[in-house]
Amino acid sequence: MFKNIYILKKIKRKKQKGFTLIELLVVIAIIGLMASIVTMGLGRARAKARDVKRRADLKQIATAMELYYSDYNTFQVSGGGYFGGGQGWFSYENGSSYVTSVAHRLNQLGYLGNTKAEDPQQNPGYMIYLCNGAQSYAVSATLEYPTADDIAFIQTTCNGIGGNGTYTIYGKNFAVGHN
Repeated sequence: MFKNIYILKKIKRKKQKGFTLIELLVVIAIIGLMASIVTMGLGRARAKARDVKRRADLKQIATAMELYYSDYNTFQVSGGGYFGGGQGWFSYENGSSYVTSVAHRLNQLGYLGNTKAEDPQQNPGYMIYLCNGAQSYAVSATLEYPTADDIAFIQTTCNGIGGNGTYTIYGKNFAVGHN
């Protein structure tokens, strides 16, 4: 009789150790759900960080353009951009229509420290357009999280809308410039 009680206690102890399959599956599902929430949050944070870089790049470019204007009384960076006309894709060079980029030319002249001021995801990404006989310009980018003010402002900038507008044709939604 004592032997039977001992065996029953031993069996009960074995059943009490560990987790059931359902309990393990619930825990795994909860961990998976938490991991996906964290991953989504990190993706949004990364996108916002890329937007901060884009805004900082365009501010740096705007400063370089204003310094260039103060010396040459024009925003047309001679010898840079599309066929050397000072506009188009900002950092793009292909050896033919874009022999030297506007960024590279501003760097050569000492106005811009980084020759590859470029969008962290799109390449080419930043665009520069000149208007009013090169007395105004706009440099534009595509933000992942633009504000309503960003979108409203780019539509008022040099070449923001229209037949070849950076907003209407290229989908740019943020700009800096001089009107």
